[in-house]
Amino acid sequence: MNGAPEVQPARGVGPRAAPGQPAKVAHVVLSLNVGGLERVVLRLLERTARDRFAPVVCALEEPGALADELARLDVPLVVLARRPGLDPGLPVRLAAWLRREEIRLVHTHNPGPHLYGAIAAGLARAASLPGGGGPRVVHTKHGRNYPKQKRKVLVNRLAAALTDRVVAVSDDARAVALEVERLDPAKVVTILNGVDTDVFRPGDAGAARARLAVPGSGYHVGCVARLSPEKDHATLLAAFARLREVRPDAHLSLIGDGPLRPALEQQAARLGLGGAVTFTGTRGDVAELLPAFDVFALASLTEGISLTLIEAAAAGLPIVATRVGGNPEIVEEGETGLLVAPGAPETLAAALEAVAVREDRAAMGMRGRARVIERFGMDRMIRAYEDLYAEVLGG
Repeated sequence: MNGAPEVQPARGVGPRAAPGQPAKVAHVVLSLNVGGLERVVLRLLERTARDRFAPVVCALEEPGALADELARLDVPLVVLARRPGLDPGLPVRLAAWLRREEIRLVHTHNPGPHLYGAIAAGLARAASLPGGGGPRVVHTKHGRNYPKQKRKVLVNRLAAALTDRVVAVSDDARAVALEVERLDPAKVVTILNGVDTDVFRPGDAGAARARLAVPGSGYHVGCVARLSPEKDHATLLAAFARLREVRPDAHLSLIGDGPLRPALEQQAARLGLGGAVTFTGTRGDVAELLPAFDVFALASLTEGISLTLIEAAAAGLPIVATRVGGNPEIVEEGETGLLVAPGAPETLAAALEAVAVREDRAAMGMRGRARVIERFGMDRMIRAYEDLYAEVLGG
């Protein structure tokens, strides 16, 4: 899988679950708020084979907006309220919970949960009776995780030393793990994020635009992303204002919410965009809304591998995105979309205009969908994680 080494069984594996009993797997997260990481976790909870693995979620800060999904999935949730700053007591509390619940595998998601979860699993193993084993650790590296910040790199390296396998969700994330954090290559496995291509698929543009309450005609640019600094919606708005100078029929829909929404709404007003930009807030019906767009735009300054970008491609949309992180692994330049430098509104505007006039715009989107089906299928991701769990647990 993308040149990743074959997974080898972890050393020092504890005893297997009792015959007929699924192994308990604890997904350790900060919360289940809205985001790509959280949606990947939910898909794992939903689709991992329950006859083999029994999932539970441990949130270190708060349940989060998506926590209500757990009741539907019949997945238990525990919240261990982390104290502000570094909480040295948290690994002890987490270790006690792991032992009490007889957790066999700890699956951590992103740096904070990785550090606390890996230390806690080590403490739980140390407290077990001789030969009694204890929980093993798998960590998913959902992004680049601050490769230019030396302290965070060292923390990631420390946590990885206590971890059986580190999963990179893109070739870019794998490169950071190996070349920046200098992890043991035998520990690093690549599993690409997956989407359900039966859910995210081309649809009725007219119905989708009516659902969004946007104009039924014109060139419709869409973006689905949290309104936070790393997504750089400010550059997207500036680019869209330039696009409107040559495409006055253009409309922009921003699906998502976040701390920058008031500032972005003010920016749109200053640029004179008025009714040409729709801020939808968080929506739970993104799959039904994507067919409203003629092009999907993402101006991120940094990315791991964008789940919304994969979903947009699955929906048959051509893409204009920044050439950062794992984006070039999703967008095939000139074939399924266009890639531009980050923080450059002029270049972004030119790319959006270029897609607008391409005669093969629809075919561009369908080539992107074919690429997603080939590389980013949901079943492929689920099976890869199940195989990894089994290998780490020794069978």
